[in-house]
Amino acid sequence: MSDANRWDEFVNTLKVAIIDGDFDSAPKITEDALKAGAKPEVLMGKAISEGINELEEKLFGGYKAWGHPILFFAVEAARRSLELLEPHFKPRGEQILGTVVLGTPTGDVHDMGGKMVALTLMAAGFKVIYLGRDVPSSLFIHKVRESGAKILAISSYQTTGFDRIREILDLLSAAGIRDKVKVMVGGSSITEKFADKFALGYGRYASEAVKLAKKYVGGR
Repeated sequence: MSDANRWDEFVNTLKVAIIDGDFDSAPKITEDALKAGAKPEVLMGKAISEGINELEEKLFGGYKAWGHPILFFAVEAARRSLELLEPHFKPRGEQILGTVVLGTPTGDVHDMGGKMVALTLMAAGFKVIYLGRDVPSSLFIHKVRESGAKILAISSYQTTGFDRIREILDLLSAAGIRDKVKVMVGGSSITEKFADKFALGYGRYASEAVKLAKKYVGGR
């Protein structure tokens, strides 16, 4: 069996483990795949991200994924696998497409989805300043100004995030940089209707966040 076929087998096996919510097997498969030379970004994109996406589509169709026991197990499987992949994602120096500040606002302690978006953006060639969860609104502004980032990504999983997002937008305006920064949002509490209301970019999946970010930097 060629290395490429072997890696495909790892990807397919990991994807099934994610969809089945097998959080014991998923990290073991991930570890074995890395040792065999599989690329972290392929495992992240083709197995973990696509696995979660397919499960959400199966469970909820075109509706928002607010929660389901099966999805919770899948997310835990993804989280355990991501812990092993995260050390392998680093900025690519001269290949960096742009800088993104990303985080989950104050009052929201969920971070798995945001972390997945951060790693997917890094795999695509972006430098990501990942702030984590429960981030004060003012810190988003500080990091954007400090880094010179042209993209701000906000991930929200609770409806309390609506007010925080509005607050962040107001602070960007007060700092005089609202028109200099592209803002995109996502997460289980965010809808496209909400994003459109405030002229924000909207990505339901990590892959959509990457497409938006590339569009913002000129499609490179």
